[in-house]
Amino acid sequence: MWGWANPGRGGSEVVALSAAVARYGQAHGIPEFTTEELDLSGFDDPRRAAEMLAFAGMGVANTPGYIGQPAGPGTQVYFLLDDPKVPSAELDPVALPRVLMAGVSLIGRSPRQAVTGYFEHHGVPQRVEGDRLIADLPTGNAAAVSFDRMGRIGNIRLTVSG
Repeated sequence: MWGWANPGRGGSEVVALSAAVARYGQAHGIPEFTTEELDLSGFDDPRRAAEMLAFAGMGVANTPGYIGQPAGPGTQVYFLLDDPKVPSAELDPVALPRVLMAGVSLIGRSPRQAVTGYFEHHGVPQRVEGDRLIADLPTGNAAAVSFDRMGRIGNIRLTVSG
């Protein structure tokens, strides 16, 4: 259940960010964002599927996190955070390989799309050269992410300029 659909909280400030996810879903035809309660029992791991939706909601609403709480038997409700005390995750070149690999494993779909989306989220210019995606980091360095024939990340190389 999305926070905006919670009968006791609907229309309140605490669900405003999850309501932004519903509006995005309406504008882009994404029923998983506009359906009040989703039956995820068909997934191998329904809880992971719910967490992935909440994670996607964070991206849509540009929030630093979410809270999932039980709302009844077999139901979890998700609220998105809007607390200035919660730090935003900045792009850290040192942690970049770990962050990209963790993100790809969480998303579970196209590694190339996950990597491209990460750099787009951070406003990092990027270009494709053969099987590599090159991102020009704000530090003046570059990150080269290579993909194998199956589309998996094969290598992440940081280059230091100057």
